[in-house]
Amino acid sequence: MGPTERPILFHYAQSIYSHRVLWYLWLRGIEYDECIQPPVMPRPDLASIDVKYRRIPIMAVGKDVYIDSRLIISKLESLYPNSPLAPITAEQTGLRQLFEHYSDSGLFNSAVKLMPYWSSNSLVQNKAFLDDRQKLMGGRRMTVENMQAGRPEGLQNMQQAFDLLENTFLADGRHWILGSDGPSVADIDAVWPFEWLVVDRGMKGALPDEHFGANNYPKTHAWIQRIMSRVKTAKENAAKPTLLGGKTMCDQILTTNSSPEPLAFDKNDPLGFKQGDRVSVYPSDYGQAHKDQGALIGLTASEVVIRNSLGLHLHFPRWNFRITAVAAPSASPSPAKPNKRPKMRLIYHPFSPYTRKVFILAHELHLAPHITLEKVVVAPIPIKGWSDNTEDVAKFNPMGKIPCLVTDDVPTGIFDSRVICEYLTSLAGVTTQKDQRYWQMRALHACADGIMDAAVLITYEVRIRKDRGLYFKEWVEGQKTKIVRGLDRFEAAAGEGVLSPPGDRPATGDEVAVAVATALAEQMVFLGLQWREGRPRLQEWMSKWEKRESFLATPPTKDWLVEEMAEQAAKL
Repeated sequence: MGPTERPILFHYAQSIYSHRVLWYLWLRGIEYDECIQPPVMPRPDLASIDVKYRRIPIMAVGKDVYIDSRLIISKLESLYPNSPLAPITAEQTGLRQLFEHYSDSGLFNSAVKLMPYWSSNSLVQNKAFLDDRQKLMGGRRMTVENMQAGRPEGLQNMQQAFDLLENTFLADGRHWILGSDGPSVADIDAVWPFEWLVVDRGMKGALPDEHFGANNYPKTHAWIQRIMSRVKTAKENAAKPTLLGGKTMCDQILTTNSSPEPLAFDKNDPLGFKQGDRVSVYPSDYGQAHKDQGALIGLTASEVVIRNSLGLHLHFPRWNFRITAVAAPSASPSPAKPNKRPKMRLIYHPFSPYTRKVFILAHELHLAPHITLEKVVVAPIPIKGWSDNTEDVAKFNPMGKIPCLVTDDVPTGIFDSRVICEYLTSLAGVTTQKDQRYWQMRALHACADGIMDAAVLITYEVRIRKDRGLYFKEWVEGQKTKIVRGLDRFEAAAGEGVLSPPGDRPATGDEVAVAVATALAEQMVFLGLQWREGRPRLQEWMSKWEKRESFLATPPTKDWLVEEMAEQAAKL
């Protein structure tokens, strides 16, 4: 069973890299939509979904965007399992991968040198094409002189390629590269440069018939015709794709409800990148000026995945692609001089998750040494031992709730933990790019506060109302359900890469809120709530927080201390 949404293929008729993908789709009978692109830049359709990679084809499935024809076919193999085109043995899989790289790199480059530059129908005679490809290739232009000079090398390399097929893989009379009963992915990976040179009308005359004709290589020519006959029949039987305009395509991709593909991340990758790092990904051969940037969310030996500014997951192969680090879009904290900071007093209690959220953020932003703490007990109703300081707190927060931050510049009090987080972030000089991930994280912050609200209500129900015979079991179960749903949302966000692991940079208030809410769930075991079960991504994310200095400095079980830190700050 394939994905819930049909693939969208970005291609144009002359793109031979697109041909191999189209052949695969037709042979598999996979229905798809298409968004036809111009052969030359610009390509506003792709720009509308923040894809800067300039080569074709590209394929989108929901919010996953797959770059490069090699990766596209591999993904189609996994997205649509039980493929009759798939290799059967490990040896066959290895041969297929060798053909994939051989055709894509060396063989294609040799075939390009054989383009019939003398023909009036050749792309080499098209100025717009030449101008575009000159930019693509870093300034090198496909002039007649250059094509003439490169043709001998192209001929000798293609002769070796024809010999390889004729005298090894096809020498025993087999019909298909792997000796299978029908065509396989290996045939598609191997044949497309040969088809371009032998069959494509635009390449007529590229290969001299007296050296490369059917009389010289009968088995190879028969193999090419055999595959293309199968492809032709498959195309005739395939459903006609829906042609999507740019706006329709963009709306369809950005508004999809389907979940992105689950991702893996190799922590031992030799490049040393960490999940959440901001990186650029771009080809290492040509087209290097067009770099896609985003948060690194997936990394394996064969694939790198980033999340772009629109929240789409861009998948690239590792072979012939580079990954480089870039500066984060958000400015790092820029502390002002200590004597310019207002005096701050945080009215708190360590049991309060909202207070913990605020003070963890203060630690992250290096503001904790400048805050004095005033411990209080408050409750919404007068109960001795629970609400002793409610009236005192109400002088600064009419709701009588904590945390409340009293500062020199706002002596009337700043309250509501989210507002305090915003104040501290501004005070630290942190700015944030308000892209899609920003709003996703803001929503997770609200979700975290909802978990805290539910936990506090359960606490009142269990520790106050129950003793008075007012316990409302269904109410407690309802709050528990909210907590479970919130944790499930965190798990999904961690799996999608929205919730990035904390690194060396200061965490944001949104990230802190998720960490505090998840830690709070740890204290709800009396409800039978085991938050770690079935949430491996969230558990992995939380394991980083449980070792973080700001997290360890704010335990909910004892008073917090900042005196020593304040003394150190004064000395500095």
